Amino acid sequence: MRRRNKKRWRILFLCLFFTLISVPRLANLIRQQKQYQYYAAGIANLEKENEMLVERIDAIKKDAYYTEKLLRDNYGYVKEGEYIYRIAE
Repeated sequence: MRRRNKKRWRILFLCLFFTLISVPRLANLIRQQKQYQYYAAGIANLEKENEMLVERIDAIKKDAYYTEKLLRDNYGYVKEGEYIYRIAE
């Protein structure tokens, strides 16, 4: 009977020992999984932004009216013979 009892205690001790060893690894695995999800979401957002910028570049290269609009709105370009009136508030 004592042998059986000692054997149970050894098995219990080994189970507890391996459980305590694996807890930090499990916590590390969970932390890395969350970090992976964070970076994956960031990559997805950057890919969407990249697609929008590529479309905008294509529009600038191919569409003369869009290029003209950008130049007029952002840089104040005017056609020859046009006048710009700025109204102060």
